[in-house]
Amino acid sequence: MDMPSEDSVDSELVEDLRDGIERRRSQLAGQSSSTSAAGLHELQSTEFLEEPPAVSARPVIGSLIVGSRKLFRHLFLRWYTVPLLRQQNGFNRNVTLSFRDVVQRNQKLQREVNDLQRRVESLERERD
Repeated sequence: MDMPSEDSVDSELVEDLRDGIERRRSQLAGQSSSTSAAGLHELQSTEFLEEPPAVSARPVIGSLIVGSRKLFRHLFLRWYTVPLLRQQNGFNRNVTLSFRDVVQRNQKLQREVNDLQRRVESLERERD
């Protein structure tokens, strides 16, 4: 049996590396770090919910309207809305932390792909 030549083994290795890099790049396509960072910033800025303030645009009776809204919320809705807001804020916090972790992992993988690409290019130059 003929042993494969060293050049053919090198060529196969380089092709395998190139295919792996291209597969990983296609998986990462459309996931730029700036887009992820912007998404993370937007997610963090809307992470915590709170009750909207009671306001009124009516100049004369506005303070009466605002006071009645505050009283109504305090007497009839607070028991319902506060636990919901706490639950939603907890969920939002977990999503933000998870997304931050995904962004960091994605950035690490992109660096690894770039390093592998440089190594492949270096191996190709050495081979030639």
